[in-house]
Amino acid sequence: MPSSDRRVRRLASAAAVAFALCAAPRLAAAQGEVYGGEDLSSPPKLVSAAATARLVARSFPEDLRTSGKGGTVNVQFVIGKDGKVEPTSIEVLETPAPALGTAAKSVVEKMMFVPGKKDGSAVRARVQLPIVYKP
Repeated sequence: MPSSDRRVRRLASAAAVAFALCAAPRLAAAQGEVYGGEDLSSPPKLVSAAATARLVARSFPEDLRTSGKGGTVNVQFVIGKDGKVEPTSIEVLETPAPALGTAAKSVVEKMMFVPGKKDGSAVRARVQLPIVYKP
């Protein structure tokens, strides 16, 4: 199996596990109520972990990949009732390099989710997600 396939699979697994564990327990008010993980009866779920892993792999800046520099970018964002990420809500909380933060934001903008639910209805949800770049 080529190493790029292994990386994609590792990233897909890591993204799915990390997302499940990192739904943020924060509340905020903007364009209606935003719920954190503990307030939801069903947390948001990635539509496709494999597609997200491919986005992460493609977004890795080539100069950082070839120089062996990677790391974890922690991002926070709001997922709308329609399962789309609200682009203005994306915030890089921590990054080992500015270029990785920019790359992670571009990934998050394209991610699709099954929206979180509260009492059976789709709601806006704030989540935190680590995006791992491994050279």
